[in-house]
Amino acid sequence: MNSPDIEKLSFEEALSALEETVEALEHGQLSLEQAMAHYERGVALLRRCHQLLERAERRVMELTGVNASGEAVLRPFVLPEEETSASAPQTSEDNAVS
Repeated sequence: MNSPDIEKLSFEEALSALEETVEALEHGQLSLEQAMAHYERGVALLRRCHQLLERAERRVMELTGVNASGEAVLRPFVLPEEETSASAPQTSEDNAVS
């Protein structure tokens, strides 16, 4: 599985593959070349898991705000690479949930 394939994995798939990779490394039955390939794959899987967890954390942070009246304030989750400098700021009335 190469890096482009890893980028398509869900968190659960990447974590499972990472666990399998660590288990293979821990058993010590791999040649040096195989161990290095597994290690590199493990690093890529770990990055994917971390990336997905960071996205989830940012999303949760955006969904847990409250305004001065105690009402939930929501704003759409936008990936940093999707944000534009031309986006108009929203008022708290636009964001309040009834």
